[in-house]
Amino acid sequence: MRVHALLPAKEKFTDSQSGAVATLVHDFLRKSESRDEAMVIGAPLDGPALGGLSYQPVKSWHRLLFGRNMGLARGYVAWVRSLPEDKKPELIEVHGRCKVAGFIARACPEIPVALMLHNDPRMMDGARTASERAELADAVAAIVSISSYVQGCFQEGLPQQAIAKCQFHLARFGIDRPFDSPPEKQKRILLVARMVPEKGVLEAARAAASILPAFPDWQLQIIGARHFANGQRTAYETEVAEALAPLGGQAQMLGHLPLAEVNRYQAEAAIILVPSQWQEPAGRVVIEALVCGSALITTNRGGIPEYADGRAIILDKADETELATALRQLLAEPERLAKWQRNAWDDYPFTHQAMTEAMDRIRRTILSGGTGRV
Repeated sequence: MRVHALLPAKEKFTDSQSGAVATLVHDFLRKSESRDEAMVIGAPLDGPALGGLSYQPVKSWHRLLFGRNMGLARGYVAWVRSLPEDKKPELIEVHGRCKVAGFIARACPEIPVALMLHNDPRMMDGARTASERAELADAVAAIVSISSYVQGCFQEGLPQQAIAKCQFHLARFGIDRPFDSPPEKQKRILLVARMVPEKGVLEAARAAASILPAFPDWQLQIIGARHFANGQRTAYETEVAEALAPLGGQAQMLGHLPLAEVNRYQAEAAIILVPSQWQEPAGRVVIEALVCGSALITTNRGGIPEYADGRAIILDKADETELATALRQLLAEPERLAKWQRNAWDDYPFTHQAMTEAMDRIRRTILSGGTGRV
């Protein structure tokens, strides 16, 4: 089927700058039965697009008047309307922008629109209130969420008739393992995250600083920046650096790195931290830790337990004290560390094939016009 996947305006669909949404869109489509007819839509790029898929840049229409995302949506609608009938999409997937999904669904009523939710919609324009979400559910053909937590956020406060009128589906992350056996581990603790308070980077830095002097053969490595590129340090990044300063060479802040380099560090890390302080929708880095068979310490936030339960150490508070205790136990007890590495490796259902097959079933169900759930 001809699928158009519309990215948020800020997303860069390139190897060096792709964020979580762009990466997930690529994963959803690169092995799909619709791959050859699929097209990713987004803002103009300043480098080559991620391989294996067609990419169509669209110029924003009156961006200063409507904003980046709605300007991109209006530019896209104008472009779609100019296409011959046999080139128009059979399904439009709008990723992460509720207001955009509603606008396109009303502007192109002849084409089914699926809203692909990666985050809590109650924080988004066009879906902050239950009445807005009910109107959106009435306009689009389907709501596809990456976790039950996110789906529940959308359905909060909606009457049953509003829920019944729209298809709701779950499409969980899936990543194939590039290894036949667990990769060899180094005595490293890794944290991959944007440098913002909700990711818990400072709490992790302080926890590591309190225990690593007792384990001089271990290192902490932090990958990430405020945005998806390196630049001048923010006040928060400076605070993290100051917390790590007493560790000297035992701690490294590596900044933003290309995905291939990130994956190499993940494969080598004995322990991976995902200390989210906010209600994380799901967390791709949770899956990436399990892929590598690393012992994972994470938090009971949002959709994380749907992926991590039984496979990782899940903390309720995730403050400096809890993180330090969990880390100290793993470093001091090799058998405990090995146990959580085995748990991550042995119980892994989140393959790319499973994700792709589920997403293709969802697309077929949407186009059938049914009300079933996949």
